[in-house]
Amino acid sequence: MVPKTVGPWKLGDRLGRGGQGSVYRATREEGTVAAVKIIGLSKPKRKARFIQELKIHVLLSEERAANVITVLDHNLEEVSGSENAIRGYIAMPVAVCSLEDRISLYNLRIEFCLETFVGIVTGIVAAHQHGAIHRDIKPANVLFLDESLKEPMLSDFGICFLKETAESDRLTEHGETVGARFFMAPEQERGGITDVAESADIYALGKLLHFMITSRYLYREEVIAAFQDDEIARDERLKSIRDNLLARMIVENRDKRIQSASEVLEIATKLLSDFRS
Repeated sequence: MVPKTVGPWKLGDRLGRGGQGSVYRATREEGTVAAVKIIGLSKPKRKARFIQELKIHVLLSEERAANVITVLDHNLEEVSGSENAIRGYIAMPVAVCSLEDRISLYNLRIEFCLETFVGIVTGIVAAHQHGAIHRDIKPANVLFLDESLKEPMLSDFGICFLKETAESDRLTEHGETVGARFFMAPEQERGGITDVAESADIYALGKLLHFMITSRYLYREEVIAAFQDDEIARDERLKSIRDNLLARMIVENRDKRIQSASEVLEIATKLLSDFRS
């Protein structure tokens, strides 16, 4: 049963539901409005994943990492310090929409796509700098706080992978697949905790950029078919995006991909600058 309140928050309408919990519009006594994500903690792995998510998300929020949605409130200390905690919560600003909600607005608008993509990659750079591999990059996890769509905010670190975690403490088991269908890297599909590095996020970012531009899912690594002939005829800049980004990101062999989000950011920023000049 959903509680009427969590911490200082009075819960209202449900805004969404995902594999890691449900999100509700909530208010505090002084009138602050937030989106509060609630996760039941009856299962040990779910509790451990919630604690992991909060730790990295709170850290990024406290450091005001660009393009990462802010954490307003949470009950990490309560959950971490009690074996009897039954639910965890995290409060964030209310988003007006996600990239998934507005994907039709991006179709073949090259500069608009790259502007948003640069923001998304900026958030991933911050996560990687703190040793966190997101592993769940998809349109639904990119949020906007207003309809201008100028500042994409990365959200949902529920299945992120912390590089420094000892093998015995890792939450993903060998053979367990976690990630977003159509976007996850091949090594994520195969499962296995030792297989995942920053390059998994690079692959997913490539798939995300293609989806933003075309509203189509790209099958596996068939980058040569990323754009249709008539699309390229109308805008040859698509070839630059394909050859400089997609063909170097959406690669089955992770060792042959671009290896850092910082390099992706540099290339995308330069392309955007060239396209504007």
